[in-house]
Amino acid sequence: MTYRLPFSCVPGLLTLGLLSLPALAAGTQAAAPRVAAAPAASSPLQQQLSRDKSRVARLQQGVAEQESRSRQAAARLQQQDSTIAELKKQLQAVQSGQRPSPAGQ
Repeated sequence: MTYRLPFSCVPGLLTLGLLSLPALAAGTQAAAPRVAAAPAASSPLQQQLSRDKSRVARLQQGVAEQESRSRQAAARLQQQDSTIAELKKQLQAVQSGQRPSPAGQ
């Protein structure tokens, strides 16, 4: 048995890109299940795509926040390293009997 689509639905299906002209002309049964399943799957696929895009945006925001915190922590560590280096110089100067130079000079 050959399945033929009503003429009124052909423009909509071609617009959606679900059928090619040769498949329509041949009226194959293989094209019928694709046509029936595609419109029903379109809405859930669009919803899933929208959810995935939202999730990607949230993840990107989270990564940006973590990178910002990481840069801030690195700057604090660098400042602490500078302070430690200056304190070590002062300690060495005191231990060797010299007067320590003020910080920043």
